[in-house]
Amino acid sequence: MRNRKGNGDCVNVLKKIGLDELRIIYKEHIREDFPRGERRPLFGMEKLQKAGRYDCYGYYQEDSLVAYACYILTQNDSYALLDYFAVVPQLRGKGIGSEFLRSLNGNVSAKRGVFIEAESPDSAKAEAERQTRERRIRFYLSNGAKLTNSKCLLFGVDYNILFISPDDASNSQGIEGQHHAVEELYRELYRRVYGHLCKPYVKAEPYL
Repeated sequence: MRNRKGNGDCVNVLKKIGLDELRIIYKEHIREDFPRGERRPLFGMEKLQKAGRYDCYGYYQEDSLVAYACYILTQNDSYALLDYFAVVPQLRGKGIGSEFLRSLNGNVSAKRGVFIEAESPDSAKAEAERQTRERRIRFYLSNGAKLTNSKCLLFGVDYNILFISPDDASNSQGIEGQHHAVEELYRELYRRVYGHLCKPYVKAEPYL
């Protein structure tokens, strides 16, 4: 747990959370913040956390939750995939998301870094949707992420893959090495549908 100064005189606290708190966040926040098609079943999250492969963090201001994040860990803890990241609706646009994401860097259990899925602007069906996706990618880029050449078609949704690492050396493994890590990550997490409903691939150039 680490304290960080928030806006004004408030102190924001980063806390790793357990099953009981995860259940509360799922029922009170994840259900409201994410559409049904993007929500992982709670029992699946509980199973992963009991196996030591699901890290969840809350960001608290005077004991009130202001943001949360959940990560799926690979079995050897080398990498993680950001599963959920959100700021409570009434506090969005105040810089809390950036502060929270930066506080997470170096605290997540993954040794080499975190992969982030962001829906591809290329596949947006409308201009407003495209702009929303671009803003989301720029948010991650402005907070230490790097856009890779890897993409993934997952359950019919096309994702760009970003990467955050506390060690800059982990970002210099090259396109081939980085994509191999992406393939291994998805193969492990989605082994039953890998190659069918989960298809990582390489784009010639990053989107941005």
